Amino acid sequence: MEEGVDTCMLKEYLEKNYGYNEPIFLNEIRLEGLSDNALRQYFKRMLKSGDLARFDTGIYYLPKVPRLLKKSYLDPMKVIIRKYIQSTTETYGYFAGATFANQIGLTTQMPATLEIVTSKESTEGRTVTVGSQAVRLKRPVTTITSENAGLLQFLDAVFHAEKYSELSNSDTGILLKNYAKQRNYSKELLSSVLSGITGSAAIKLIEWGIIYEFTS
Repeated sequence: MEEGVDTCMLKEYLEKNYGYNEPIFLNEIRLEGLSDNALRQYFKRMLKSGDLARFDTGIYYLPKVPRLLKKSYLDPMKVIIRKYIQSTTETYGYFAGATFANQIGLTTQMPATLEIVTSKESTEGRTVTVGSQAVRLKRPVTTITSENAGLLQFLDAVFHAEKYSELSNSDTGILLKNYAKQRNYSKELLSSVLSGITGSAAIKLIEWGIIYEFTS
């Protein structure tokens, strides 16, 4: 793509690679022959023409108005997931704490602030706002990959289970044990994340019999 490209060609590129009402992060776009400054100018033109909409600083989307709505809308959750959890090619985070406890049925309470452990965060904890959604971010204790993200998320749930669970201690253990069984985690994968397992979580894996659900 060259400097002489028009906005129609850029729009076609964005349609093909992102689609409508999906988050587009300006700083992640790299097009051969097109400078960052030229790209920003094209975005400004597309914003002015209505071909592009701005969600937040550096975050845009191609607007498409659903039949039942009067205006286009970019779901903040899509931005949160794309920014802190996963892209189309890699995984670098996961929902944790009360957020994940709700997702797996340990609690019926949905926290106002979403909790996420992500490699995109370097602090031990801070809260940001995406759209109108508050998000509590925390750096991981070990590197998150597409292969181990699910297990690290589960181990986080085991560690915090008694803090968030509305079930009895016995039922909490059964729910987590069944969850591990359904996910078919391997002992090899568990060994690869040992550095991220606390002593308390390790004890619970044994006491609740979860460890026996890991496959050889």
